[in-house]
Parts: sequence; C-alpha cells; structure tokens
Amino acid sequence: MFTTVIRPFLKKQFQRVKHVWGSGTIWTPGEMRHWLQHPLVQTRINNKITGGQSEDRFQYFLRKYLSGRLPVDRALTLGCGNGELERGLSKYNLAGRHDAFDLSDDAIQNARKTAASLGLNHISYQVADLNTARLDSGSYDVILGVSSIHHIEKLEHLFVEVRDALRFGGYFFLDEYIGPTKFQWTDEQLRLMNEQLNTLPQSLRRSVSEPGKFKSRVIRKTIEYVNEADPSEAVRSGEIVPLLSRHFQIAEFTGYGGSLLHELLYDIAGNFTQETPGAMEHLQRLFNVEDELIESGRLGHDFAVIVATKAS
Repeated sequence: MFTTVIRPFLKKQFQRVKHVWGSGTIWTPGEMRHWLQHPLVQTRINNKITGGQSEDRFQYFLRKYLSGRLPVDRALTLGCGNGELERGLSKYNLAGRHDAFDLSDDAIQNARKTAASLGLNHISYQVADLNTARLDSGSYDVILGVSSIHHIEKLEHLFVEVRDALRFGGYFFLDEYIGPTKFQWTDEQLRLMNEQLNTLPQSLRRSVSEPGKFKSRVIRKTIEYVNEADPSEAVRSGEIVPLLSRHFQIAEFTGYGGSLLHELLYDIAGNFTQETPGAMEHLQRLFNVEDELIESGRLGHDFAVIVATKAS
C-alpha cells in the first residue's frame, strides 16, 4: 500500500503535531470559534465554488469531473483526521476502495471505529507521515487534500508521490489554506482586519473561548508562537500554489477569500447568530467588504479549491 518513515523532524515537534491533531480539541463542537465552522460561511464558500448551484463543493466536484464514472476503483484522502470526509463521500458511492492516511494514531483509531460501526468496510484508515509516505504508483483515480496540505513541510516529496500515484485521467482535489506561511499576515491585511473589527459592536466581539473577554485587536502572531502551538501549522502554505503548478496541470482554481474573514472572525464567529440583533447584517457586510477588497486587488485569496490533473 505505502511505506512511511518517521523522520527526525525534531522528535519533540513531531510528537507535538501528533498530540494536537489527535486530541480532538482543535475545533470543539458547538463553540464555533473558527470562520469555517459558521454555516453561513460554508454556504458562501459553496456558492463561490459551484456558481450558486444547490450543492456543496464536493458534490460539485463529483458532478463536474466524475459524472458517469462512479464509483471509481480507488480513492485516497491525505490527512483524514477522524474520517468525516470519507464517511460523507461514501453516500455518493465515490470509490470501491477509499484509503485514508493521517499522522495521528488517535484520529485513525477513532476513524476506524466509526467507519466499522457504520458498516463502511471499503474505507481503510492508516497512520502515515505524509512528509515521507510512499504511495503506490498509478493506483488512484482521486486523491483528496482537504485542510491538510498546508500542514506538510516536504511539499515537493508529497506532490511527486501524488502525481505518480494518480492514474491518467485521475484528479487531485484540494480545498486548502494557501495564504501567508505561518500566518504572517501582511501589514495591509492587519490594518484592514482591525479596521473592520472596530466597526463591530461589543456584543459581537465577545470571545467564544473566554466569554468574559472581548476581542479588541487582531495581531500578527510570532512564528515562535505558531510553532509552539503546532509546528506543522501553515508550514509552507504560501508555496503550495506555485509548487503545485510545477507538478500538475491545474484544471480549476477557485479562490474563496478568507484573507479578511479568517483571522477577523477567529474566536468570535459564534456570536453571529440569528438570536443576536443585527448580527447577520454585520456578517453579510463583512462578506461584502472582503469581496470588494479582493475584487479591487487590495487582498488576494487565502483559501481555494483547486482541481489538478496529472501532467501529460
């Protein structure tokens, strides 16, 4: 299937990454700390990717690129976590066999248990370090990287492996953070984030994780701070797109922003509910501001859905 070698990544860092992504506390259910947890943000993203169709971005991908081909013989998820993606795609009969790899032993154990309880025997979960994993050549019709590729340091290695593992006519689907490496926002980004934060009433700036506190300013976290929390976080995110273009043909690139909303809404996203007067209007206004800033060229896209194919 594959081979993997635990590289000397600084053992302490390696173990930290495994702990962080196996702890189950990254996105705590119900708290809605991250922008991507907000249902209206998800609706916004799906509308951008699908052109306003009544489907999500995964259904769009299956319809546009794999219509009449399902189930494919074999699919692979890179960085599967607890396995939600594979279980979700199983209802669309994506693949006869779906392999899924993740660095965290705990996440893989949870994924296996859940899949087994649902009778999803076609899904095979394995522990693997994607920085060193070797994939079977010409084995996969679809390879998926969803919010995982920006955690990979050895991008050149991974992209070569993915390219060689894809069958001709296969697809590499990414839904990824492609913004500044280690979240080193530009001065302009920070200025615009804080400008918009200051337009929000105090009720919408209340910290979700610490309700007695209020978000008063967006700051650029130091690289040391980011590394302490998770050494793999956005480790080379700013290089993903140019490196991807060297190894694949890009069939589709659709950015969906995040250059304003991602950090601006961090730890306050859960305040924007129907129950809070004016909250939805403020959220829609922030959506519009980000769109205008990107359209004017003042900001780029920090997140994108990318569909790539094996270069001929």
